[in-house]
This record gives sequence, structure tokens and C-alpha cells, in this order.
Amino acid sequence: MLMRQTILYLPAQVIGPLAQMAAAVVWTYWLAPEALGAYVLVWAIQEVAGLAALAWWSAFVLRYTSTLTDRARLDGMEWAVQIAAALFQAAFAALAVRYFLDIEPTLHFIAAAVCFTLTRNIGSHFADRARAHFEITAFSVIQIVGSGIGLVFGLLAVNFIGPTPEALLWAYTVAQVLALALALPLMRLKAVRPRPDAKLLAAAWRYGAPLVVASLLVWVGSQAIRFIVQLEFDVAAVGYVTVGWWLGLRLTSFAAMLVTGASFTIAVQKIHELGAAGALPQFATNSALLLAILVPSVAGVIVLNESLVETLVAAAYVPITIDILPMAVAAGAIRAFKNHGSDQVFLLFERTTLNIWSTMLEAGAIVVCCWIGLRIGGIQGAVAGCLVAAIIGELFSFIVANRLFGFYLRLADIAKIAGATAAMTAVLVFLPLAHSLTGMLIEVAAGVLVYGIAMGVMFPDGARVAFAKVRSRLVRA
Repeated sequence: MLMRQTILYLPAQVIGPLAQMAAAVVWTYWLAPEALGAYVLVWAIQEVAGLAALAWWSAFVLRYTSTLTDRARLDGMEWAVQIAAALFQAAFAALAVRYFLDIEPTLHFIAAAVCFTLTRNIGSHFADRARAHFEITAFSVIQIVGSGIGLVFGLLAVNFIGPTPEALLWAYTVAQVLALALALPLMRLKAVRPRPDAKLLAAAWRYGAPLVVASLLVWVGSQAIRFIVQLEFDVAAVGYVTVGWWLGLRLTSFAAMLVTGASFTIAVQKIHELGAAGALPQFATNSALLLAILVPSVAGVIVLNESLVETLVAAAYVPITIDILPMAVAAGAIRAFKNHGSDQVFLLFERTTLNIWSTMLEAGAIVVCCWIGLRIGGIQGAVAGCLVAAIIGELFSFIVANRLFGFYLRLADIAKIAGATAAMTAVLVFLPLAHSLTGMLIEVAAGVLVYGIAMGVMFPDGARVAFAKVRSRLVRA
């Protein structure tokens, strides 16, 4: 079941994050460091606005909406929440852009930031709602159109309007509106009069309120480095650090989302059907699948770091990106495993306050370690501090999940993944350093091929099942 759902979610899980990862590279060729820094700081503001306004409701919908039978009641509450959240986000984004960016924003810039914030966060919520109902087409449309078409619109905007952050923000806004217009009619969602429901609100807030704090702390883990660098240096320095940091987080997020689209909802079904005894083995399988894609991703980036950066990134950003990308991708992988692995145990067992403690520890460690690293080693030291903090956060999360709920990893799975990764790394080390896009793609393809063959040998039963499913779909197509 997990493999089938993962394959169905795969197009959206690939195209959307891949477009975001491509954007981290593409904009280095159009935007000066100051413009790139302003643009990514608006992204950070958009994320915190969405987390503060919608995280509690999105978490409740993802966990419980499939069990609610009164659709009119749910939809009435949905629209009430969206209206209130939109008002809050608009005010928050406008004030944050005006007072927390180290620039003097124009009214045009503020308007673009507000519209971008609203459309992106509304789309993110409805993508979660579609995922909760296994409405894969609607989920895919939101993920693909918002990021993929947004990248296309962004390229048109910087070419024909100008290489400014405002142009990019408006381009993504248009794409996100288009995504919602196409996806909402495909969902089990009716346009009804907004009706706040006291009981539903209480249940959603009881479950989701602790996650507001936890989600904001997760945001600190991803975005604090940008504001710390801005405080110590300037917006241009944010642009320089963003490329390596953004690439590292996007790459690991992209890798993780390839296999996590259906993992949590299947674990929810298991605990309903079989109880904790059925959910924990499912979590072990989910975690092994997650490690199977994160571990080789990190190893591959470390080995191919110089080839990747010199081939993909604009020359002005190359030296600093080479320095920080390996640390950024390692930190991103550890955080991805924490968010999609050990921390999700707390959600499944309805102990959301543990998410707060877990993310609070990580966020605090990131702020402290990033600041200390920045003072000692500049931008490179700041990223190293974030890596140390990610390790601290995951150790805490894993130990608590193991001791309280029995969360575990299968040592045999870890050994097999390590063996396959070692085989891939050995091949990549002996290949000559590529200095062209073609050469770099050959290196990546060689690594993927060797790792795939090694994993097929290590997990023969899984390989046969996956191959049979893929062949069946190709035959039907």
C-alpha cells in the first residue's frame, strides 16, 4: 500500500520541489545578491505568517478530516478559518516587510509580498487537505502549478519586466492563483457560508494549537540563519548564504518528499486498524524508505560538491556555495528525518506537546550555535552551527520517541542502505571531476544507477514488487 500511494504521489513530489530547487540555481543568474536576499526574506516572512495563522488547522485537517462525516460542517468551518487567517496574514506580512527587512520597501513591494503570502499559504493548506482525502489529482495540481508554472512565469517576469524581487513575487502569485482555480473544483469542498463551529474549533485548537508553537520553531530552524546574517552583515550577505543553504534544504526536502507523500496517512490507518502494534512497524518501514533516499543524497552531494556548484551556480556565488553546500545538505537531511520520522510519532500518538519540546530544543540550539558559528567563522561558521544544532535536535527526538512509544529502526535496513551508499560513493570517487553540465549529469546518472542496482541486490523482494508495479503501469499506459 505504501509503495502504491508513493508512486501515485510521485509526479507532484518530484516536479514541485524540483522546480523550487531549480529556482535556487536559476535566480543566481538574474538577481544581484541584494535582490536575492530581499526575495528570500519575503519567503521567510510568508512561511512564518502561514505557520502562525494556519498550522493548527492544517494539522487537524490532515489528521482527522478523513474520519469526519459531516461535510457541510467541515466546509463551513474551513471558510471561516480561511477568512480570519487571510486577514491576519495580510497584516502580518505588510508589517514584517516594512519593519524587519534591512531595506526601505515601496508600496509595490509590500503589495507583492502580501499577495504572494496569501496565495502560497492558502495553496499549501488545501494541498494538505487534498492529501488527507487521497485526492491525488488536486494535490498534484497545487504542487506542480504553484512551483513549476511559477518558475516559468518568474523567468518571463525577470526577462520582460525586470530582475527585481517584486517581479518574481507577482509571477509566483499568478501561478498560485491558477493552481487554486484548477485544484479546488477537484476536491470534496463546497463553497458554503462561513460558519464557525464551536465544537470543531475546540477540537482543532486542542490538537493543533501546540503545533503552532512547534511549527514556528521549525521555521526558526530553516530561516533563522538568514535573519542572523542580515543582522550581522546586510541583505546582500543573505543573498550569498541563501544559495548554498537553500540548495541544501531544497535538495533534502525534494528527496524526502519523494517517499513521504502517503507515509503518515498510512500510519494513521494502521493505528486505527491495528493499534500501536501495527503502527510502529509501519513507521520503521517509512523511516527506512526515508533513509534510503536521504543517505545517498548527502553522500552524493559531498562527493560531487565542486562539480555541482561550478556547473549550476552563477560565478559570483560559487566560492561561498562550495564552502557551505555539504554542511547545508547534511543539516537538511537530518532535519528532514526528524520532521518526517521521529517527530511524526508524537503526532500519531496525539502527544503534540512533545513536538513543541523537540522543536524548541532544536530552534534554541540553532539560534545559539548559528550565532556562535557566525562570530567565529563568518557565513561558513553559521552554517556549521546549524548542522551541529540539527544533530542535537534529532538525537533528542529519536531518544524520546524510542523510550516513550517504542519507535525504532531496523539495523538490517540501515546496514543495507549503508552498503549501497558505500558502493555508489566508491564509483563517484573514482570518476574524473566534471566541469560541464553533461559531465555532471553523467556522474549523477552513474551514482543513481550503481545505488539502484545495489539496493535491488540488498532488497530483492522490494525490488521485484516495485518493478512489477512500474511495468504494469507502463503496459496500461
